Amino acid sequence: MGTDGQDARRRIAAEDVLGIGELARRSGLSPKALRLYDASDLLPPRHVDPFTGYRRYGADQVGRALLIARLRGLGMGLERIRVICDLPVDAAGQELRSWWLQEQADARTRSAEVASLLTDLRTLPKEESPMTTDHTERSALTGHTADRTTASAPVRVAHVLEQGAVRATQQDAVHIQDLPGERLLLAIADGFGADDDLSGRLLDALGESLRTALSGADPDDGAGSGETPDPDVLTALESAWAALPGLLPADGASGAALIGAVLDGERLVLAHLGDGRALLVREGHVEPLTRDHTHVASLVAAGRLTEEEAAADPGRAVLNRALAVGAPTAPDLIMRTLVAGDRLVLTSDGIHAVLSPEVLGEVLLAGAAPERTAQDLSRRTLEAGAPDNLAAIVADLG
Repeated sequence: MGTDGQDARRRIAAEDVLGIGELARRSGLSPKALRLYDASDLLPPRHVDPFTGYRRYGADQVGRALLIARLRGLGMGLERIRVICDLPVDAAGQELRSWWLQEQADARTRSAEVASLLTDLRTLPKEESPMTTDHTERSALTGHTADRTTASAPVRVAHVLEQGAVRATQQDAVHIQDLPGERLLLAIADGFGADDDLSGRLLDALGESLRTALSGADPDDGAGSGETPDPDVLTALESAWAALPGLLPADGASGAALIGAVLDGERLVLAHLGDGRALLVREGHVEPLTRDHTHVASLVAAGRLTEEEAAADPGRAVLNRALAVGAPTAPDLIMRTLVAGDRLVLTSDGIHAVLSPEVLGEVLLAGAAPERTAQDLSRRTLEAGAPDNLAAIVADLG
């Protein structure tokens, strides 16, 4: 006479049985996510081996797994997903529609509150800057230690730009440029699509537009009178960015993620669109200044998707905001006050999608000079396989 475990195994053998790896492959859910849904009783396996703990699923559970994956991709909570999964098709459709109507209503409520808060913030008095800037030399090193000297807070800059180990072409670009008023532009673009040179053209245009705006020059006469008021960096950056979509190929086959930072004395003014990242290193801590513009990243930030689920999501790298035809092209605008000893780091996703936050922190906090730090970022990424182009800028404020 067989044991209860043997009887269960015989019953399972009569079905089309899937291991957890096969169900993960068919559904797009990671094994870690499947274990999470088992623990929440949302997708329990048909059988768990009492000796090995190995989970076995029925082939008829693939459909439920696919539905769970799509609903989680929308940011729906687990309890609401359980309700939908257990309803007949017509009732499940009405439940989904009800959920979406409330999501839209919540978005309108947040939109009105954001507008009100923006109005209130404009009426607040501006805080005095905690740091004054003496006119001292700034040395900017780009690539192979090219030096420039201007009068402002001392800044030492280095960058790396590599094609990587897999990509056939280089679509990343780096741009470092002195601007009028003792300012410095640091920018990275990460192109995609058929146009390999798009990133470079976008960065050149951004730099030229900023140079013109911040010099007070009329683009028609090519020179400024020297009598115009000191232009606002944020306004100049917004205006320069607004011209970039006009440079995109009309066929929509190419686009770019772009991040540009203007160092203006103790002020940092940054524009960001896509999945490039800006990190501020201060007093032994690394602070992300930007968020990736993907739907998956937004769900994680809102607590509606776990990091483990996001890591296995097939759409985790799909941008929903970028410099691309048909996509929203307005950037995030970020302002910070900088202090002596700060380090600003810009990276394309060819670096931060490969190196873990722990490895990035280890490199950035090692205390090495910008040149060595940039080289270490490149070396670590190449050692990890470098499946994409990679670019980084490291700037230390003296």
